[in-house]
Amino acid sequence: MNYWQFRLRLYNESLKQWLDSIKQLSMGIVALFPLALPALIFLPFVAWGILADASSENTLYLNTLWCYLLFIYSWMLIQRYGVLATQHRYYVDSLAVTDVKRRWCETGLIVYSANIFLLGPLCLMLLMIYGAADRFLTLPFSHIIQQLAPIFGLLALVSYYSVSAVRVPKLPWLSLLILPLGAISMADEFAKTQWLVLWCVAIIIERQLPMPSFSLGNWPKGLFRLQLQADLQNPRSEGLRFVGLLLMTIMLGIMFNGVKHEAQSYVAGFLSFCAALLMASSLFDSQALQRLYQPYFTSLPISRSELQSYCLLYVAVKALPGLLLLSYFDLFSAMHWALWLMFYVTSLVGILYRPKWFFISPIISAIVVFLMMNLAH
Repeated sequence: MNYWQFRLRLYNESLKQWLDSIKQLSMGIVALFPLALPALIFLPFVAWGILADASSENTLYLNTLWCYLLFIYSWMLIQRYGVLATQHRYYVDSLAVTDVKRRWCETGLIVYSANIFLLGPLCLMLLMIYGAADRFLTLPFSHIIQQLAPIFGLLALVSYYSVSAVRVPKLPWLSLLILPLGAISMADEFAKTQWLVLWCVAIIIERQLPMPSFSLGNWPKGLFRLQLQADLQNPRSEGLRFVGLLLMTIMLGIMFNGVKHEAQSYVAGFLSFCAALLMASSLFDSQALQRLYQPYFTSLPISRSELQSYCLLYVAVKALPGLLLLSYFDLFSAMHWALWLMFYVTSLVGILYRPKWFFISPIISAIVVFLMMNLAH
């Protein structure tokens, strides 16, 4: 077994451990995953059609690009430990392998783990260049740049974020959050090429600036401080949860704006259901913290129900950033906010009493609401 085969085997084992951890979290997620797999495979092809088209609307292009880059960055961040062989780092570092070979193997693993999300835009760009090669001599250079800039920009950004997620510890807070949030409202102010240049400038700036941070100070105290410190020391779970909510909101926002007015309410209702489940799943982290420090929690002079109330209150506070995000996109009416609250509460109840099948309670609630709405009409 050579060094590349060894690293590839370590990566596959890490990916298998990650999948096993999902199975332990919820049997419901495992049961629903095969149903979602065809959609996950189909989505990149839809995105490429929008991102490679120079004539697509700027708002649609920026939303799709943001969603695609968020997804590839999150996907690579999940696989970071496997690509870098973090679990076996000391043994890997002790091997008599040159640094150049290590870097090339890591680059190969990055391409291997990004697979279709990186290779797809590359193949599409090559096909576009090959198909229009005979016209390049007759068309103006500015026209060629205008036609190829969207797909070339996609390939460049996907390549950067695939590598950045693995090798750069600093999160892309400016280029993947602040810039896109501000860009959506003024998408038509600049051309696609100009937006891509601004995106690259944002990347350069965020590489130079320090990561925003804050100190807890003397507040909060007690159990809230313990849970908050645990989240700050291991922000990966909450970060991926927030990114997942952002991805869902962007994708369903695109769908919301593309369907008839009569169907928009159903899209917003589906978003309220998915957002409630995702945000309520934060309770799993609080329960894991309780199991980790069980001797400490049992020694506290409070009852089990009081401890559970503190955890639920903390989880509700953690939902506030997600609520602000949903409010910013302005897709919900008063009815959808009420639906979100109902789905959120039923999801928390399901996690407390049937954690492996927690989604059953909100699904039953959704079916009841759907039947009542049909009877009302």
